[in-house]
Amino acid sequence: MPFRSEMKEDGEEEGQSVNIENTGKSATVLCVQYLMSKHMKGKNLIKKEDLTKTVFKGRVIGKNNYDRVMEDVSNTLKNIFGFSLSYIKDDGKQFMIVNNIEPINDPEVHYSFSESSKYRTLIELITCALVMLQSEISEGQMWNILERYSNEHNLDMNMIKKVVRIDLVKDQYLQYKATDDSNIMLDPEKTTHWFSLGPRALVECNQIMLLKRVGELYNMPPESFKRVYAVVHKKHQVIS
Repeated sequence: MPFRSEMKEDGEEEGQSVNIENTGKSATVLCVQYLMSKHMKGKNLIKKEDLTKTVFKGRVIGKNNYDRVMEDVSNTLKNIFGFSLSYIKDDGKQFMIVNNIEPINDPEVHYSFSESSKYRTLIELITCALVMLQSEISEGQMWNILERYSNEHNLDMNMIKKVVRIDLVKDQYLQYKATDDSNIMLDPEKTTHWFSLGPRALVECNQIMLLKRVGELYNMPPESFKRVYAVVHKKHQVIS
């Protein structure tokens, strides 16, 4: 049977509600279930159009109603699951779920990693390299960077390439694009694809904190990296 959602059409009297063809769950719960299901299957971008077609069965709803439900959804994701909604553009037509939980740096806490999940630690290393360079990295240069890391941590280089080129790209941490001939001439490896930060990395990564950690590693203040420091702080001011 259709359920009585807490959503009301613009201009409806208080106490009236919209019928949405689904089981007796609120619009907020249905949206959260849909978003979490999409997130668990693959960390891809989620379209507003797909959400409304699936949850609201294509029903035209007022903007105020939609915004109100999505605000509840955002609060639920944050307070219960530790995630947040991040909109790709100001028009709100595409968004993704990002990790809202700080990593636990406690020596008493131990994690059990699967064979594939331990390669996910590459995210921070690659993000750091891209932030510090403030430019794209060619595929050949990327493998050169990760070759040493694989030797030091006894990781399989073929598995690294799979995780980086497929998994991290699919999950929106990296973008993997073909390059034009002019860029190939700049690359000593003469590779045809380059990596750059994906939308998820741009949202989840605190570039200011990352720069501070790099400074601590080299025993230098973040301001020492003048070009990177200026760019990172400019981006932070725009976001703020």
